[in-house]
Amino acid sequence: MRFPFSFASCALLALLPGLSQAQTLASTATRPAGVQTPHPANVAPKMQLEIAVSDSSTTYLVFPGPVSLVDVGQAPHYLVKIESNAVFVRARRRNPPPTPILVRYGSRYWMGHLVYTHRPVLQLYDFQDGGALGVSAGGKARNGAGVDDALALNQGHDKRELAEARLAKLATAKHADTSGLRTADNDLVLSLANVRNDKDFTYLRLKLRNTTTIDYAVDFTDFELVENSRKKFLGKKKNEARRPLAPAGGAESQTIPARATGYLLYAVPLYAATDRGHLEITLREKFGARVLVLKVPSKVINTAAAI
Repeated sequence: MRFPFSFASCALLALLPGLSQAQTLASTATRPAGVQTPHPANVAPKMQLEIAVSDSSTTYLVFPGPVSLVDVGQAPHYLVKIESNAVFVRARRRNPPPTPILVRYGSRYWMGHLVYTHRPVLQLYDFQDGGALGVSAGGKARNGAGVDDALALNQGHDKRELAEARLAKLATAKHADTSGLRTADNDLVLSLANVRNDKDFTYLRLKLRNTTTIDYAVDFTDFELVENSRKKFLGKKKNEARRPLAPAGGAESQTIPARATGYLLYAVPLYAATDRGHLEITLREKFGARVLVLKVPSKVINTAAAI
């Protein structure tokens, strides 16, 4: 009987699997560590920047360009809002599952990871300085509120306690010191009762008079510094610039009962605006569409008394 292959050929074929496996192992062992770089889509969640969120406060993300898309993996568990180049995120309930978040700003994409924390998280992730948005090889956050941010995650405990103590002191103020600064809409009147400064924060005491028969439950309270909001006399108005501010203290969910008057207390990072700027405070209702916007001139904040 004749075979199509010689005995030597058969022996060589039998050895091929072992030889190929040995070559694979050898090439793997000799390949430099830096040659293979994983595709960004395959990066593990721990290599993505973790964004701390809470159900009692808002987390702010500000990007270098206008945001056109936000996609959250566990969408039913999180509230997401887009305002120009900023994204506001809040958990709908306590202890939601961690989830990835994808943001498209301009023609670029950024991906992070939303992580719930039991403590009220009131912070700002500012990515406007450009560069890569993520974490470095050492695991430290870059271009955002990382471990060096005094108010990120569990950092800045002493500052938080001091802010809360000074807000409690401001709550006992007997008289308003900024009379006349108010806004009214839908039978609701929002006014600024008191404002104080220290070296880190501006403390605000807002008065809300509810003349309706429906309770007003405060959901989101947004703070934005607006520059170039007024043009010079006989001059051309410059492009308006907005800078979101993350509140660093204050009560969680607050409700002003029907036909009653209540006070809302907040502490925001200290920032000196120009004469053509103002602080814009926006109150959003949790169980309704009544929105109140109060504009506080920069002079009121820049000349406020110390606390």
